[in-house]
Amino acid sequence: MSLITAAGALRADPTVPAAPDLPMTNITGPTREAHGSRPDHLWTVDYLDLLWSDTGAILTAPARWDQSDWLEAGLAGAAVGGTAAFDKTVNDSVQAHRTAGEDRFMKQFQNFGSVWSFGVIGAFEVWGEADGDVTAKNAAMDALTASIIGPGLIGTGLKEAVGRVRSNSATRTFVFKPFSGNQSFPSGHTFQAFTVATAIAESYHAWWVQVLCYGSAGLVGYARIEQNAHYASDVMAGALLGWSITRGIARRHDAPNPKRINWAPYTDGTHVGIVIFKSY
Repeated sequence: MSLITAAGALRADPTVPAAPDLPMTNITGPTREAHGSRPDHLWTVDYLDLLWSDTGAILTAPARWDQSDWLEAGLAGAAVGGTAAFDKTVNDSVQAHRTAGEDRFMKQFQNFGSVWSFGVIGAFEVWGEADGDVTAKNAAMDALTASIIGPGLIGTGLKEAVGRVRSNSATRTFVFKPFSGNQSFPSGHTFQAFTVATAIAESYHAWWVQVLCYGSAGLVGYARIEQNAHYASDVMAGALLGWSITRGIARRHDAPNPKRINWAPYTDGTHVGIVIFKSY
């Protein structure tokens, strides 16, 4: 149901009909749903409300999954399990070909899955605020929200509960000691890297952005294997979790907020104006 009004009409002549009579079929371009359910700024109470709502929605999501959702989860689990079969082979191969130059590069690049990732989020937020770039602000908000819920809450909980011993100290490939402080599964750096990459990729759909984002995130995952901190299955799990959780959050944020007043440009070929509306 829509309540439609018009404001700020620019009239070409005094015979323009009253705003309520403007035909909706002549609205040009997409609705200016700039934020969806996102608040205008990260530092508001409204953002804390959104974060709380998102946290509950993500943590309880399996209770609302349908058959296709469970199928996707099963395929993801199979992908992790299939990768685990090659954990030792991949680890041995990567370590055997490790070089000093590669080691120095990977040691730095892996920071895009930790501290540097928040620098990327901050850069998008600063640019969005300074330039009025809503897309950049959306990407920053989605990335920060997903970072808190994904790697922050879910990732930390899984690491503790699974308790997989890292490849640099394990005596066997599959050693699990739940709640012992061992935190190899899933890879937190990869989780975080794919979280930020997906948030940006969901906002900017150009092919080169997709390649840059997911390529960089994948390289972070490889760096963790090269640094002998994780097995390949740890990295696969982190990548899938980061991608799926962040995509869900971004698309949830894109849904219209019934409390938000939206607007769209209007023209009928002769007259132009703005239509303001609110859904409820």
